[in-house]
Amino acid sequence: MHRKLKKKKNTMELLAPAGSFPAFEAALEAGADAVYVGAPGFNARALSRDFSFAEIGSMIRQARQQEVKLYIAMNSLVKESELPAALEALSCFEALRPDALIIQDLGLLYLARTWFPDLPLHASTLMSVHNSLAADELTKLGFERVVLARELTIEEIAAIHRKTGAELEVFIHGAMCFSYSGLCLFSSMHGGKSSLRGQCVQPCRRHYSWQRPGKQTGKLNLNKSRGDGKQKSGSAAGYLFSMNDLCGIDMLPEMRDAGVSCLKIEGRLKSAQYVANTVTAYRMALDSLDEPDAVQEKILQEAHRLLDEAMGRKRSSGYLLSEKPSEATTPSQSGNSGRMLGRIKGIQQERTRDGKNKLTLQILLAAQVSEGDRLRLHDEQSGNRFSFTLRSLHVGGQRRKIARSGQKAQLSLLVERKAQVHRHFQGTLFKVDVGSRIMWLELGMYLSL
Repeated sequence: MHRKLKKKKNTMELLAPAGSFPAFEAALEAGADAVYVGAPGFNARALSRDFSFAEIGSMIRQARQQEVKLYIAMNSLVKESELPAALEALSCFEALRPDALIIQDLGLLYLARTWFPDLPLHASTLMSVHNSLAADELTKLGFERVVLARELTIEEIAAIHRKTGAELEVFIHGAMCFSYSGLCLFSSMHGGKSSLRGQCVQPCRRHYSWQRPGKQTGKLNLNKSRGDGKQKSGSAAGYLFSMNDLCGIDMLPEMRDAGVSCLKIEGRLKSAQYVANTVTAYRMALDSLDEPDAVQEKILQEAHRLLDEAMGRKRSSGYLLSEKPSEATTPSQSGNSGRMLGRIKGIQQERTRDGKNKLTLQILLAAQVSEGDRLRLHDEQSGNRFSFTLRSLHVGGQRRKIARSGQKAQLSLLVERKAQVHRHFQGTLFKVDVGSRIMWLELGMYLSL
């Protein structure tokens, strides 16, 4: 398979995420210079299924055939009991010879430097490097590249490069954390699942209310609200901690001038279409950096269109332009990624023979939806969200393969018996992925299934 886009020489490396084989293929096709995947059992994204060592080996070979690098994110914290397994994983990676390991645990650094000195190492953003002293020290410890914290401005990035000369990787697009990179304990507080071990339950994406002092406690209490938009008198409510996605596509010249070596796209949990659209957009923008202004402007318009269709969240420049960005959050909007299909107008529930609940959602569509699309339903009262693949779609009582924006549609899905839906359910439906065959056709590619 030939790559869709070729990069120009002497540009920053474009690093793409891959949490699935379709996403890996999409990254290669769209013109990524490098791809990063998770190490089995030791990465900071809890995927439903990790790649095996054999699969990673195959991906390394395929990437190198297309002159693309492959990095392994072995970036979770390692417990004492897990050290033998970590040592075995390092031994496997030495045999596979990836282009680099991305790590945050200093114990792994010691093991790799002592027993596997030929493995190239990159310092993960989870090490929270936000100044020149830290970048310089990690370089001295043997890291070939430092992935900077996401809370830095372009001026700060430039200062770190100027003072250290370190090879710097910077996140340029994707989800942002409300806390400092690598220091968030929000998920650990709500259920004991650590974001530093790939188990984040994303409490920052939920709906909260800020309540005034009560008579009993006399303190300000932060409580999760119902999320239905109704507020008690004297309280403020919203998605207070849900960060908008980072988008730095308009600041690529400044990033190059700051000395950035690699631009990283976040999203190992994202769909193949997200990867395809996002990598294509940044590939186009990078390759036009030295073109006349009029050409660059036209290409950026097309790049933004692709990003609009990538089914991410609302975008902002993050911290790149300001230490206190005014557009970091939009409390009135939920933290859902994906394209909003509309609010649920009605819902019917019935029991199937095998004991599951069949839900039929009635919705006035704000965007096209097709059978096979991956959808997410957001219950605004409980804050719960669950995803499903659309198997049955009706318009005007007739079964359809596709329903378009402006049509009233009925969508059916099955949920577990224990999942109960209130008859006064209030919620919003999002499209988070499309059927793989449809995706490739829309992008003008051919994929043999």
